[in-house]
Amino acid sequence: MTEPGEHAGAEADAAFTTRPGCVLAVRTADCVPVVLIGDGAIGVVHAGWRGLAAGVIEATVAAMGGASEAHVGPHIRRGCYEFGAGDLDTVAAALGDGVRGTTTWGTPALDLTTGVRAALDRSALNGTAVHDAGACTACSDVYFSWRARKEHERFATIAWLD
Repeated sequence: MTEPGEHAGAEADAAFTTRPGCVLAVRTADCVPVVLIGDGAIGVVHAGWRGLAAGVIEATVAAMGGASEAHVGPHIRRGCYEFGAGDLDTVAAALGDGVRGTTTWGTPALDLTTGVRAALDRSALNGTAVHDAGACTACSDVYFSWRARKEHERFATIAWLD
């Protein structure tokens, strides 16, 4: 984005800017909001399972010219994210078997947190620069969750350069 409001209302899984004053936002419920900070650039990513498997984080980091820090927001966690075997195989093929987990009730689960970290590692972003809010959208009624409560609302993660 080069001008404030340039792509207002556009649908995308990621956006970045190098221009101060351009506000970026990503809306999520159970998917992972990620804020990427680079040298004179900032980006936001909506990292759902399809986007993660397709490389949305890696593509955003590359488009930004690199990132030195990532902030991972509230999202559904492994213990609450029951996931079908076929789709789980797809994500594992893209990001490694570390994304496989088990729910607290014993069924196959997707570990989005591990998937995000794998994507960031592939982007050459040092793991020590990853800050995770640690919150599960399904376990807390503070956040919206489609998977846990069939809520249609979303929360926004907003970032900008000063």
